[in-house]
Amino acid sequence: MALAAGVLSFFCLFGLGGVLAIALGWLAHGEIERSDGRLAGKGLASTGIGLGIANLIVTVVGVGVLVALAVRPEPPTAVLTPPAAYPPPAVVAPPRAPPPPVPQAEAVEAPPSLPTLPPHIGKIVIVEAEVGGDALETQLLAQLQQSAQAGERLVLWTVTTDCESCDEVGQALADARMQRALGKVRLVRADTASFPRELRQLGIPSGAVPGFTLLDERAHPLDHIHGGEWDANVPANMAPVLDKFLRHTLTRRRHPWARPLREGETPL
Repeated sequence: MALAAGVLSFFCLFGLGGVLAIALGWLAHGEIERSDGRLAGKGLASTGIGLGIANLIVTVVGVGVLVALAVRPEPPTAVLTPPAAYPPPAVVAPPRAPPPPVPQAEAVEAPPSLPTLPPHIGKIVIVEAEVGGDALETQLLAQLQQSAQAGERLVLWTVTTDCESCDEVGQALADARMQRALGKVRLVRADTASFPRELRQLGIPSGAVPGFTLLDERAHPLDHIHGGEWDANVPANMAPVLDKFLRHTLTRRRHPWARPLREGETPL
């Protein structure tokens, strides 16, 4: 009977069946112990007691959950408010297509030019041979006349753009040693790329730069040297060579030069 009450407590006798199963089980235990072994069924009674205890626990937990759910306050009901009246959407005009790009003129890269030098560096006069003006020979004749009036010696200084050695010579002109070697000298700087045909007609070498050429009264070359006559382009190397060159005492040369024959000349 204890076992039957424990089983039924999970189907129809919630709580009450559990209490009945526990009570009947204890009573059965007492009778079996007093029978001195004549009665059996202690295991069935113990099972009924266990089922009763389990049913009581489940019943208590279930009742507690139901009570908690019953006393829980209900959430406040949201008050529905009518939607706010918004102004009608503005009519947006369709975007206009961007104007076509204005073609820009392609940047024209400027041709390379020689570094700018002042007209005077100490005692040295610097004259730039003008491109697009008078012929080179005409410019040299005019400079020969002016240098003779000023008591200066004229030297044609041939250079070219992007010539590091030529730039180093220009930077060294302010040195005291270069001032002594080139004192009272008028340097006419000419770009070999701008006067190739005229230099060739005058017989002035243009294959190696920087070059220095002494001219006669008709702007024809008397003597010529270039940067191969010294090592590094420093005043200590250049000044002694240029000084002897201008004094016509440069006898030992790395690159001897002989004046080429001009048109109409016949060798003896």
